[in-house]
Amino acid sequence: MENSTEKELLIAIAEGQRKSLRTARIISIACIAIAALMVLLALLILPKAMAAMDRLDGALKRLDDAMVTLDGLSSSFSNMKDAVGKLDGFMQSAATLSDAASHLSEMDIDSLNSGIRQISQIDFETLNKAIQDLAGVIEPLARFAGRFS
Repeated sequence: MENSTEKELLIAIAEGQRKSLRTARIISIACIAIAALMVLLALLILPKAMAAMDRLDGALKRLDDAMVTLDGLSSSFSNMKDAVGKLDGFMQSAATLSDAASHLSEMDIDSLNSGIRQISQIDFETLNKAIQDLAGVIEPLARFAGRFS
């Protein structure tokens, strides 16, 4: 009996090892299949993913360039706004200057007219006679003062 029990035990062990070997083969084949599938996916998907990343990188660079351009435009618009503000101030100053010049020219024309009227009222013959009389008075005084020096 011992012999038959040992034989049954050996058969059971052999059967267990066959099952273990079959399970190991199935697991090995599954691992190889998974590894092959991963390599295949890497070969098919990786180039497409890299191309997509390159397109994304190009798009981001263009977006960055656009942002730099927009920043420059924003700065230009700010400078233009300042220039328009200064131009508005200049235009107001020019209008004020124009008003002042107009008022000044009216005052100057009135002053010139008044001066011309006064000059036209001068009697030059009387003025010349008065100057000759003054010269006649000053000349003897000058000779008198010249004796004391």
